Amino acid sequence: MKEKILETLVNMGFKLEEVGDLGYSFKYEGAKFLYTTDTDENFLSISIPGFYDYEKEKMAEFYCLSEKINSTLKYIKTYNLADSLWLVYERELIGDEDLEEVILHMILHLTKGLEFARDTIEEIESLSDDSLDDGDAKRKKDSDE
Repeated sequence: MKEKILETLVNMGFKLEEVGDLGYSFKYEGAKFLYTTDTDENFLSISIPGFYDYEKEKMAEFYCLSEKINSTLKYIKTYNLADSLWLVYERELIGDEDLEEVILHMILHLTKGLEFARDTIEEIESLSDDSLDDGDAKRKKDSDE
């Protein structure tokens, strides 16, 4: 099945680059995707690796983002790998499915998931900025008294 998937990706116009034992990377609309080769031949996993990095001072935002994506989006989940969040779409391949249609569907869902993640990051950061501004105003008011 791996060979069929690789052939389909190439036929779809993607330029594949082998990434060690992980699988094969390719780009779509500026985003880097990873087809993860697995020992289970009937299982397909495509991800957007490392779209949001962990920073100790933004730990709450990191976990809030992960939770919001995992609780809101269908099919796509986040995984914390190598101190960054990955968007992952995994599914079992059943029978003689149209691989091009399946892969395109997965890529489009991941792209929409990345858009959702970016919007959520902006929302979380603006909430964090607002709470910092509120805290600064409260500290200034307390120091004035």
